[in-house]
Amino acid sequence: MTGPDTPAVPPPAGAPAPLADWGTRAVGFLIDALPVVVLNALVFWSDFLNWLGGLAGVAYIIYLGHLEGTTGQTPGKAIMGTRLVNERGELIQSGAGIGRKFVHILDNLVCLLGWFLPIVDVKRQTIADKVMQTYVVTGSEKKQFSLDLWTSPKV
Repeated sequence: MTGPDTPAVPPPAGAPAPLADWGTRAVGFLIDALPVVVLNALVFWSDFLNWLGGLAGVAYIIYLGHLEGTTGQTPGKAIMGTRLVNERGELIQSGAGIGRKFVHILDNLVCLLGWFLPIVDVKRQTIADKVMQTYVVTGSEKKQFSLDLWTSPKV
């Protein structure tokens, strides 16, 4: 991870600056995944509740994609001070944000290698980022944990 004394990696041509490192992205992902983990722990003992939990998990992923597309941030990204943008540094909008969440299925193929690709990729992109032409960048204000992070901003 980059710290206050570590300079940000300069972005390659065609990438907005400054790119988020893998560790920061991973912590943000874990924060976003926490509600699904808790839900699964609560419903594992019943097939019906497990089915409902799975449905709620898919709805949650869709909602995170909407948040990411319209604000650039999921709760995990907001806490970590990162955001999702396109190559021009702009928001990608709701539909593309939701689509990117489902394209992450490609990152799970071949032993989860897509999730580790930002460690070695010069543009620090997952397979989903490459397909959707998106980047996770730093420089946003880090927000404190709050349930408000899970609500869509009022327009």
